[in-house]
Amino acid sequence: MSVNLKLEIFRVSLKKKGGRNDTLFDFKVLFNEIDKNKKKAYEKFVEGFINYFNNEFKMNADGNKGMTSSSTTRYKIDFYSNVINGEIFGGPTDMQQSIYKKNNSKKKTGNLEKDDIATLPFFFKFWTPYDHNTGVLMVQSYSNHTITELVKIHLTKYINTFGYSIIITPYIPESIAEKYKEHSNVYKITYVKERLTKDKRKLLNPLFTDFDNLKIKIEVSGFKESVNDFWDKFRKSGKTLGSNLEDFDIKEEDDYEVIAHYVDENGHKTHTSMAKNLKINPTNFLPEILKQSVSNHFDFDKIRKHTNSILNDIKIAINYK
Repeated sequence: MSVNLKLEIFRVSLKKKGGRNDTLFDFKVLFNEIDKNKKKAYEKFVEGFINYFNNEFKMNADGNKGMTSSSTTRYKIDFYSNVINGEIFGGPTDMQQSIYKKNNSKKKTGNLEKDDIATLPFFFKFWTPYDHNTGVLMVQSYSNHTITELVKIHLTKYINTFGYSIIITPYIPESIAEKYKEHSNVYKITYVKERLTKDKRKLLNPLFTDFDNLKIKIEVSGFKESVNDFWDKFRKSGKTLGSNLEDFDIKEEDDYEVIAHYVDENGHKTHTSMAKNLKINPTNFLPEILKQSVSNHFDFDKIRKHTNSILNDIKIAINYK
């Protein structure tokens, strides 16, 4: 399997550090405190972020992953659009590793010591609208490598130095969710029943009698139906579950949860629940054309332009003008 580029998206709200209320501030308040000149404010913000690392790696709480930014990493500031595009480096540490070529397991070519960090470049975009109290953070990752939590932690700590804090919450644009559904099928349904009565637990097997948190899952698979067609047909019967399952304390639709499992044309999976109005949070895989052919890393300019289009869709969705 080739290396995939992924993108996580978050809403970012600005508030006073240690404030006693939940008042949110437009990002203009933060940048005006840095410099009244908008261009200089953004430049100083980025320069301060680089200096925050002091040419070292900032670690996670476990000390096994680090990230950094320096004067040699790429940044592109578009202060007219309130956008910072940046490159950061990070990866795992605190474990000695040996290095080999893929086609020769006998000859070791090097070592990574416990205090070495095996890094990859990661892209991020930070939209900080002057006239709005909620911005957007996008962080790129790879199939099996991510430093997103570190980015969130240290961006928050950096903004804390100005006397402010940020609230970061996951966000899936509707356009991305809809595009995923258009190219996906439902391939499995799971019925979940929690907390059976004592009598029903005993009926299932006397072993389970005293386990109050017993959970029952019934999976139905072996089918594949497009998302829209599935839900149209699924609801036509008037029941989400027609079988008699009273032995599992399942009598009414409120007695259980229905979880639908989706898979798209590339094998990427996600799931949704009827209890959550069928909202999905699919992983946002980026197009192959955004990768550099030799390294499999992102192409900075290509990913910057691609995420600009995603940001424009978000602005339309939230009625930002």
